[in-house]
Amino acid sequence: MESFLQVVQMIALVSASALCIYLIVTLVKLNDLLSMLHKDLSEITKNAKPVFENLQVVTEKMRSITTKIDEQAQIFKGSIESFKMLADNVLEFERRIEQRVEEPIIRVTAILGGLVDRVTSIFRRQQTP
Repeated sequence: MESFLQVVQMIALVSASALCIYLIVTLVKLNDLLSMLHKDLSEITKNAKPVFENLQVVTEKMRSITTKIDEQAQIFKGSIESFKMLADNVLEFERRIEQRVEEPIIRVTAILGGLVDRVTSIFRRQQTP
């Protein structure tokens, strides 16, 4: 029985040793994998920094362009409002001129029409002897 226990102990020690060797190999592979991951992350970090700097420059330029577009839109809006006010002023001017000129022209045409009627009637009287 004692030899059986020694054989079982030997098998257990060999199994433990094999397990330790397997774990060591696996940890070495894991270490290599983590080293590659660290190297890749370092490279990504190194390459990402200029990209983020360029992105910041692009963002600043877009902000500047947006501000300029807003300014131009405000100027355009002001121009449209000025043009509208000018059109309103022209319409008001036309209305005032129409009010001031229309009535005198109607009176003058009425007077001229009356004169033409009188002259015509005078000529008709003279023609009918």
